[in-house]
Amino acid sequence: MIDPDPIIYLNGAYGPKSVAAISVDERGTLYGDGVYEVLRFYAGRPLAMDRHMQRMRTSLSRIELDPPGDFDDLPQIAQTLLEKNRLTDARFYWQITRGASPRHVSYPKDVPPTVLVVPSTSEALDITAEIPTLKAVLAVDERWSNCWIKSLMLLPNVLAANAAHRAGADAAILHRDGQVTEATNANVMIVRNGELWTHPANRWILNGVTRQLVLEIAATAGIPVHEATYNTDDLVSADEVFLTGTTINVTAVTRVDGQPISSGGPGPVTARLHEALNQHIQSECLTTV
Repeated sequence: MIDPDPIIYLNGAYGPKSVAAISVDERGTLYGDGVYEVLRFYAGRPLAMDRHMQRMRTSLSRIELDPPGDFDDLPQIAQTLLEKNRLTDARFYWQITRGASPRHVSYPKDVPPTVLVVPSTSEALDITAEIPTLKAVLAVDERWSNCWIKSLMLLPNVLAANAAHRAGADAAILHRDGQVTEATNANVMIVRNGELWTHPANRWILNGVTRQLVLEIAATAGIPVHEATYNTDDLVSADEVFLTGTTINVTAVTRVDGQPISSGGPGPVTARLHEALNQHIQSECLTTV
């Protein structure tokens, strides 16, 4: 279990979270002018580190922010924080912003980015655990049109997620003009007649790292995969619905807007992919080379 006041990394220094501070002129706070990543360590080893690094580099490029000088050190910074916090199974939040400067919408010049790395305790892999499940509601996707950039502008996600919780659900599944995009913090997949459907990786969704892994696992397993749009009627009438994400892996959606999905429990394709992803994690992170 992590200390209530963990050691974090901020702008080149390690120290207690309780005393870390950023400027009131921080552009991440004022404008959401930055990007982030969330990644997992299992038994002291990272899952898909290269993919997270590449996606963060891409996000930085798309907001026209050069990687900071310590960008390539992020994997080692995370490893150091594991040791300083005596963690093995952990979740890391990485955030890079355009830094602090007097409030003005134009980019500041010669201002160093703000780099923040925060660890937290995560669950160890349990290959015997049952498939996690959740209830969801449908919600209009009100986010900006560059969702493929993992930016800090998450207010629409926050509002939709809290509306879902008020409705007694665990997550909101978003749609634009009736076409399902993704959930507030996860990708959405449906199964119809044994085939997998998910929104294409274009500007309207974040191409999740777990999404990528699950699609590759499905293709290897011979499960037909369709990266194509589908609507809310297709979702609620699907044989199976599940979410994928770094923090939830493969999680079955059993009810949407109060109505059961098929039998109301995890389906066979979901179960197969849940098990296969666990095996992949075990192979990548828990197997001694």
